[in-house]
Amino acid sequence: MSDINKQQMIDTMIRHPVIAAVRDDKQLEQAMQSSARIIFLLAGSINNLSERCHQLKAANRLVFLHLDLVAGLKPDQEGIRYVAGQIKPHGIITTRPAGIKWARAAGLLTVQRIFLLDSSALQDGSRHIKSSHPDLVEVLPGVADKAIKMAVDLFDRPLIAGGLISERSEILKALGAGALAVSTGQAALWNLANIDPEH
Repeated sequence: MSDINKQQMIDTMIRHPVIAAVRDDKQLEQAMQSSARIIFLLAGSINNLSERCHQLKAANRLVFLHLDLVAGLKPDQEGIRYVAGQIKPHGIITTRPAGIKWARAAGLLTVQRIFLLDSSALQDGSRHIKSSHPDLVEVLPGVADKAIKMAVDLFDRPLIAGGLISERSEILKALGAGALAVSTGQAALWNLANIDPEH
């Protein structure tokens, strides 16, 4: 069960809108040394993720695990119960609406990831969100500020922009389009502070 609630997570994102998207041990160390307060774990196996989550929590970070990318884990109801009870992230990320429902039932915070490829993907995403009720939505690619604006209006959920973000200006555009936060694997961006979408 998560030891923070949705409002605490949102408050943290408002104060620290750059989320570190981590794929390996080197990035994990960089993330713990950075000013990023929220970490998305986008890789790993059931054999090492418990330790990674513990490390990050000990470093006072909020940890979200991408269920669809964990080696050795089937992201079904039992797999998610295992994640909640043994790996113990604050929350999960998944593209699967059923995974969102199971994770919420297990007491985890939830982020539904949606790829905004075209207008039908936007409508499908809206339908999935209405059925699964995630806490937040992550839309990709995060450099599509027009699509972000449309998603903000349609999804009625706090929104994270992710994917292909490699410059400060792209973070500002995503935040200016209405995203609450931005996730990026570019370690050079994790230390950005005082981000104001108006400037």
